[in-house]
Amino acid sequence: MKNRISIVIPFFNEDKEISKVFKDIVKFEKKSKIVNEYIFIDDCSTDKSLKLFNSFKKILSPNFKRKVRLFKNKKNLGWSKSLLKGYSLAKSQYILYIPGDGEAELCEFLKKINFQYDLVIFQRKSMNTRPVMRRIISKIYKYILYYIFPIELSDLNGIILIKKIKIKELKLFSNSFFISAEIIIKSFIKKYKIDTSRKFKLSKKKIYKSTSLSFVQLFYVLIDLLKLISFRVKIIF
Repeated sequence: MKNRISIVIPFFNEDKEISKVFKDIVKFEKKSKIVNEYIFIDDCSTDKSLKLFNSFKKILSPNFKRKVRLFKNKKNLGWSKSLLKGYSLAKSQYILYIPGDGEAELCEFLKKINFQYDLVIFQRKSMNTRPVMRRIISKIYKYILYYIFPIELSDLNGIILIKKIKIKELKLFSNSFFISAEIIIKSFIKKYKIDTSRKFKLSKKKIYKSTSLSFVQLFYVLIDLLKLISFRVKIIF
């Protein structure tokens, strides 16, 4: 098949949820062979995530096993750098990342994919499964972004399917979870062909403490936002 896809799955201490991801992958493989490889990036997990991964891979058929690849960071790099590492390792024409926490089902993203686009944005239908404080911070974050970058989307932090060649062109710099917004905003600025029609529903899961909303991470988000504003100013002038 011409338009094969690489799936990038960064994870860190997801032993409570990552088994959902494994089951989802097995379920999807029974229906479709469009995925060329599954790239797991372990960001120095200290829980049972790696043990669960090894158990999962043992039960796979030889052909399926060759498609599942694991890369371990030598030190904790954070979600954005782990994602960028996965992007650089991917061999397919298109790359999709999915969370390692089982937040969304793979089947939702790969139904009726139109490969005429440079970027496909999957926006979340609702944030109601997330903690109240995280939802409040997400809304503030969203309004700030929309004020600076007036893009008509309900979700600038959704899941993304993108051509690998475009990743290289975007020259991404984010060190925080701002990276999704950076990809989307830069793609609009560069006038890529973008599909914004896709929506997905967050899976219901137990609520665990989020590592993405620490004060340190919020500081990095602010730095990344300032960098992107600077990038936009250079484009305009």
